[in-house]
Amino acid sequence: MKNFGLYILALLTVLTSCSNDLDLIDPINPIPVVYCQLNPDDSVFYLTLTHSFSGDSSAFDMAREPNRIFYDSADIRLEAWTDQYKVMETRFTPSDKTKSPGIFPQVAGYCYQAPNVFLNFSQTITSYRLIMNIPGVADPVFARISDISAFLLSAENENKIMLYPDNFKIDMHAKHGFIVHGIKRFELVCTFRYQELEGSWVDHSVTFSMGKNIQFGSDGNDFIYPDLFFNKLGANIKPVNDTIVRRFISLDLILLGADKYLVDYIDTYVNTGNLDLPPLGNINNGYGLFTMMRKSKLENMDLDLQTYDSLAQGKITKKLGFVKWH
Repeated sequence: MKNFGLYILALLTVLTSCSNDLDLIDPINPIPVVYCQLNPDDSVFYLTLTHSFSGDSSAFDMAREPNRIFYDSADIRLEAWTDQYKVMETRFTPSDKTKSPGIFPQVAGYCYQAPNVFLNFSQTITSYRLIMNIPGVADPVFARISDISAFLLSAENENKIMLYPDNFKIDMHAKHGFIVHGIKRFELVCTFRYQELEGSWVDHSVTFSMGKNIQFGSDGNDFIYPDLFFNKLGANIKPVNDTIVRRFISLDLILLGADKYLVDYIDTYVNTGNLDLPPLGNINNGYGLFTMMRKSKLENMDLDLQTYDSLAQGKITKKLGFVKWH
């Protein structure tokens, strides 16, 4: 019992002699954060590269310091593979683009770009590998994705939207007659262009989603419904006052197809809502996402007279002030 008392006394002496200032911030080595969304039909590829940071001041303020959040240099390559063989590669270099909007400083350094040297490649590319060697990072940062099919968007009348009497049917089919593979989710987006009379006619446009998980039937068809279309317009264009008149110009329908990595990444937010953890990505030795998305467009489409009458006079969009003539 005497020995036990001496032990407690010694322990108390040690504890009271120590500083009571706790180090609440344990500095960590920066972890690369990579985002690259690849469309094989683009002429230029873009990638953002930043890293995690720690410190004892406001994260909001620290995020405005460029040297805290991006690397000065990195060797970044995008490789094209045919089965187990690398057949081509392209290299990323810093671009003059800035990361905007957001809390980050408006300086170049986050965004890298690379020319698409694969466009006229005659062999079939089955996968892409992104690999980067970063000064101060011990291991290579990398990810690999499989190629997904190119597809086409078409309609019975490709120049005019006709919502009545049977909705507007669109068709998705493989670009080269093959089965569409590797696409886990489609999203249909509309860009709607119009003019407002502001002394003279001034151009405006709005872009909005018509559906974030489009399900095509066995025949490859889906439909645009009048109420959905007009409600989307009403939500994205402000109602008029007595001095504003608008007229329709044209619209584009854009179909986006994404791979499983982008779907998993989005579902992390939808299913967990836990922003304390990074979303589910596929970057090895880092955070972030390397993914593929393809797209197809129906461009500069017109509205038939009945659809335009509904835009100008229908109960959903009459408040938007579109003129009755077309």
